[in-house]
Amino acid sequence: MTFAFPRRILASLVVVGALGLAGCGDATSTAALRVGSQSVSADFLDTILTQLGDAGQIKIENGQVPPESSRSVLNALYRGEATKELLAKYGVEVTEADRTKVRTQVSQDAAFSNLGEDLQELIISLNAGDLALARLTAPSEEDLKTMYETAPASLGMMCVAHLVVKEESTAREALDVLNAGEKFATVAAKYSIEPGADKSGGVLGSENGDCIPLADYQTQFDKDFVTGALGAKAGVPTGPVKSSFGYHVIYVRPFDDVKLSVKTLIATNPGEFLINGYMATADVKIGSKYGRYNPATGTIVAN
Repeated sequence: MTFAFPRRILASLVVVGALGLAGCGDATSTAALRVGSQSVSADFLDTILTQLGDAGQIKIENGQVPPESSRSVLNALYRGEATKELLAKYGVEVTEADRTKVRTQVSQDAAFSNLGEDLQELIISLNAGDLALARLTAPSEEDLKTMYETAPASLGMMCVAHLVVKEESTAREALDVLNAGEKFATVAAKYSIEPGADKSGGVLGSENGDCIPLADYQTQFDKDFVTGALGAKAGVPTGPVKSSFGYHVIYVRPFDDVKLSVKTLIATNPGEFLINGYMATADVKIGSKYGRYNPATGTIVAN
């Protein structure tokens, strides 16, 4: 039996929301992860993994948890701790009404009462945090601009133009032209081998405008390209970035060029965009035995 989590932890478990457990930040135990003022102890992670194993959600053999299971659960816990930080930043609290609503929903499943106590509390806390996250509103245009110009991905979206060529030397030549002051669209039209670049100017947009959700980049784009895009500064041509398609010059478009798209897109789900952006740009520390957080994929991966 699995429970209704909106985001995947494992093949059979998914989690979103804020982790509100006092035991997660036990300073006397080695931290499995730290972000901002929040942390998850290795002991707490072990407890959750054990209770997931007891519930048949993960396979434990000879007392050993598969590394990918640990990373998947830890990734969900990272989202939880990040959500706590984000809610605190915007002055939104997880209310008892949130917890009661979730508790009522999960208690309708008879199997819930058979789960370990810590796992039950985690399920309630994560889902209650998700309800609080949904109450976040979009920042002001001034704050959006500040966040975008400081770390474009912090808004949970990317507003990018690019050109791609076969040879690194060609990419460097195009970059020199851009650094000399030529407009990106003009250079992309001349150099890029991407079909339609002469008309699009290399803009990577969607039917919703000039920006694409970061989650789409993390799940659908070449990971090396995403890494390059995440490292680029607004208004500064960056490259060459090698991907499976060739060599790119990446251009995170200036805020004033895309602000209408930014405001329109973030208004559709402020909490989700902001948490994805926070997770991709936060200074998160993962215990070395578990792996590292890769913002290009939005997951904890092996070292």
